[in-house]
Amino acid sequence: MKKSLIEHLRCPVTGKPLTLWESREEIGDEGVEGALAEEGSGRTYEIHGGTPVLLPRGRRAVDDLATLLALGAEAHGFAEAARMLADGELVFPVEESYGQAVTGVEQREGQERASEAFWETFSRNRLVQQQIVAMDQHWDAVEEMWLRAEINFADSILDVGTGWGGTFQRLLEYGPQDALVVGLDTAYLNLQVARGRAERTGFEHAALVVGDVTEPPFRAGMFESVVSWFGLGTIPLFRDGLHAIHDLLGPGFPFACAWTPTLLADMEGLAGPDVLARMAARLDIPQSPEAAGDTARMVGFEEVEVVEMGPIYVLSGRVAR
Repeated sequence: MKKSLIEHLRCPVTGKPLTLWESREEIGDEGVEGALAEEGSGRTYEIHGGTPVLLPRGRRAVDDLATLLALGAEAHGFAEAARMLADGELVFPVEESYGQAVTGVEQREGQERASEAFWETFSRNRLVQQQIVAMDQHWDAVEEMWLRAEINFADSILDVGTGWGGTFQRLLEYGPQDALVVGLDTAYLNLQVARGRAERTGFEHAALVVGDVTEPPFRAGMFESVVSWFGLGTIPLFRDGLHAIHDLLGPGFPFACAWTPTLLADMEGLAGPDVLARMAARLDIPQSPEAAGDTARMVGFEEVEVVEMGPIYVLSGRVAR
């Protein structure tokens, strides 16, 4: 992790600045391993494999949802668990501290996933190839998202839901070569794959951060553009995510995200449609492009538009000047 990034990072719980509390290995501007600290509260956040881990609860919202449904289904059956979640008898998000977000095993696997040998194997993985093909098939939607987010005019870009880094790598290749591009994801191991991809582009201004967009670990107004390829809109707490993006963008700057409303559609038949609709409302997952656009306007974005690109919707908006 570049030490110059620290001035832009914030504690996701208090919103206060972080300092490099411990650095076990440094090469120039790189603080490769160590920890970040928020002095007022004493909270510390580890840096693993060059990636700061800034998750407030130590786990991610999608894990909370999966855990709730799995435990509920085990005790009551899936349909009843869905009803309980829809009616608030199962509480989301889980208000629980899980402790360290990255285990020793994940550290070792992360180091291996960033290696040349892993990259050679991973790049031939069938699932990876399927995702690459799917992205290429919908490249027009990717370009529409970037066009609406005005990435070519931005000096700082946030990529929400970087995952394995498919679009992140393309963003580094096709975006402005002197812009700071930050990838944000809740999964440490995914970002280690993205790190391998980024390193192969030769792009020196990329940074990766483990964090949750609903509780972002960045200073307000840091970014001039925010994009999200299926990292927003398919997970819970859509409005919270848009609120955070609004705060992270400077005045007049745009965002764009691409998604399909599929999460609850994937559960079709496991519970009644009325229950799934109520669960979507409880979890704040937009089930139509109109609902997504209305939410963006309620958050305070201007010039909100939703464009249909085949099966994919691209939502965009701009912070008021």
